[in-house]
Amino acid sequence: MRETPCGITIPDGPVLLTGAAGFVGAHLMQGLGLGEGDAAADVTDAFSVPPGVTRVAWRLPEPAPESLGGFRSVVHLAALSSVEGSHRNLRNVYGVNLMGVIELLCFVQSRCPGARVLLVSSSEVYMPSELPLGEDSPLQFRSPYAASKAAAEQAAAHFRREEGIDVVTARSFPHYGPGQAGNFALPSFCRRIIEARREGLTTLRAGNLFPVRDYLHVKDVVRAYAVLLSLGDPGGVYNVCSGTGVSMGEMLELLLKVSGATLSVRTDPALAREGDHFRQVGNPARLRALGGFAPSVGHGEGLAELYSWWNRRIP
Repeated sequence: MRETPCGITIPDGPVLLTGAAGFVGAHLMQGLGLGEGDAAADVTDAFSVPPGVTRVAWRLPEPAPESLGGFRSVVHLAALSSVEGSHRNLRNVYGVNLMGVIELLCFVQSRCPGARVLLVSSSEVYMPSELPLGEDSPLQFRSPYAASKAAAEQAAAHFRREEGIDVVTARSFPHYGPGQAGNFALPSFCRRIIEARREGLTTLRAGNLFPVRDYLHVKDVVRAYAVLLSLGDPGGVYNVCSGTGVSMGEMLELLLKVSGATLSVRTDPALAREGDHFRQVGNPARLRALGGFAPSVGHGEGLAELYSWWNRRIP
């Protein structure tokens, strides 16, 4: 087994990470300790990697470069991840999120026989419920993004069933941390708080603050992915979540507290996202039963880290 900086052992051998230039990818490269013999892929090779990692330009769903192959573990993060944007970009969303997965699994079948694949899906595939969502809860696709992720899961199940590929699926609930793009809710709050303070404003505009979500810090997401690489059942589907719901309003209050800002919050319907689920909280029992995982970063600590990261980058 291979020891990692995040404290979880994973299968020994080279690792391929797709979507490596993204928010979670950067943290995962560090958390898994990628180095000599490992590869990180994204649409271009213009991104930073740890020493020894090979950067690969791979624009899915195009075929992989001829030189790529021979990996023991593959983590597939590459996706178009904006729920809101998926309504305007249907062809690309299905092209990357579904056909990209099919191309990746064909690549594994031909060039990485025996490799374990961790397919990162999303909690967006679930039907909203007042009850905790388990992996067997009903699905409902309220966006092209959700539908494309569910279709990718079905494709992975086919490759598992018909070709024997070792695929484990992570249904990840919302997560946050340094490096997350500003179009997501919590970084957007950070940006607006910082700008309001610098402009001397006393009011902060916000969208719908009632939806309840199940948030994890990215460091805990990395640890969960490592656990699934190591211990997940072949063909298994696992929620990556905390099991605790927090409203958007509560997260915003925490951000205001860690920022030290004194701002009143004004609801602006123009900032509300169409199709927001009122409640979406997962049941992490299946993941926790594997051992080696429990959330370790509290929201106060995590949001302070996120706010500090954005505060250093907004001029």
